[in-house]
Amino acid sequence: MNDATPDITRSYWPVVAGALLAQLFAIGFYSYSFSFLVLPLQEGLDATRAEVMYAMTGSTLAAFVLAPGFGALVDRHSPRLLMAIATLVYASGMALLSQSPSIEVFIVVFALTLAVANNLLGILLINPMLARCFTATRGRALGIAALGGSLGGFLVPPAFLYLIEHHGWRGGLQGYALVLVLLLLPVLFLTTRNAPRPEAGTQLGSVAGQGAVLRFGAILARREYWLIGAPVALIFCTITVVLANFTPYLVGAGLTQSDAGRLLIAAPVGSMVGKLLFGHGADRLDKKSLLQIALVLMIGGVLLIMLAPSRVAVLVAMLLLGTASGGTGPTWGALLPEVFGLASYGRVMGAMSPLITLTVTAGLAFAGVSFDATGGYEVMLYALTGALCIAVITLGTLDVRDPR
Repeated sequence: MNDATPDITRSYWPVVAGALLAQLFAIGFYSYSFSFLVLPLQEGLDATRAEVMYAMTGSTLAAFVLAPGFGALVDRHSPRLLMAIATLVYASGMALLSQSPSIEVFIVVFALTLAVANNLLGILLINPMLARCFTATRGRALGIAALGGSLGGFLVPPAFLYLIEHHGWRGGLQGYALVLVLLLLPVLFLTTRNAPRPEAGTQLGSVAGQGAVLRFGAILARREYWLIGAPVALIFCTITVVLANFTPYLVGAGLTQSDAGRLLIAAPVGSMVGKLLFGHGADRLDKKSLLQIALVLMIGGVLLIMLAPSRVAVLVAMLLLGTASGGTGPTWGALLPEVFGLASYGRVMGAMSPLITLTVTAGLAFAGVSFDATGGYEVMLYALTGALCIAVITLGTLDVRDPR
């Protein structure tokens, strides 16, 4: 058997394990563990809360600017090489952060380090890599790998907190850097393999056409970019905005902060379920329809939170929102090569990343402005519901064709 039939040989499943671990360490630190550094940085570097938050803002802006370029690298170079470089940059950055003499140095190093790690150890690289390795089981591979982000939320925070409590924030960062070098780097070397490249002349199946290599401007000019990118951006915007305002909204609706803490757990649980269910479904069902189902689940979750903010309703709502957001990743990842082909997959991911970032940022800002203007979250929730409904309709006009 040759590499043109990776699903049959099963030779690429170790790549999924490496991809899962990469997302565990990238998302587990950035999304779930940074908050443990806030107070120690304020005290240790004599910084304000706003200055500490500039590190996160800076990393978002850096990722926004660098994503298109990283996407082109993903289409041209070995994922094994890129992930190894990203891991070394990640570990070196953590070590440098531990030696920061000032908050200004911390902000710059953090922004550049995490921009590299989040792109080259995240879905911008992982989705194209797995799409090129798998055909018949592509959705399942993407869904299983995406579990790394959820598992990172459970495993990395307590481990990182332990390091900080026993060795201080500087020692904690040094310890994390050591784990990246001793654990993540060897695993990536052992598991990551290069998929068959377009130059080899192999055919990867009827839904895996390589397609033409597209330039950034050509990607933005295609209506498919907007028909797929806007709904995906709205889904990620909705879950981010709801989570960011979850506790104050529930407290304002008569529930307690403890209620919010308990009910919030439903979101990551739903996310894990969604990644597996939608990933499996993406191998058997129409991916455009699956993405529309995710949008409908989002609408249902938002309406439940808005119209019936009881404990049971919120629990169901968070399960729906989590399932939808979790399922979007593998569905989106499996849909893109059907529309754009594999040859430009990295560039397409790099082009969509800024769109998602802008949409999420705008959503968070609108939530704050609308609350200040009205004293409530109803305008925000109605706006999200309306936008999601429009996305369901417009996505229905997408024409999925074999890109070959």
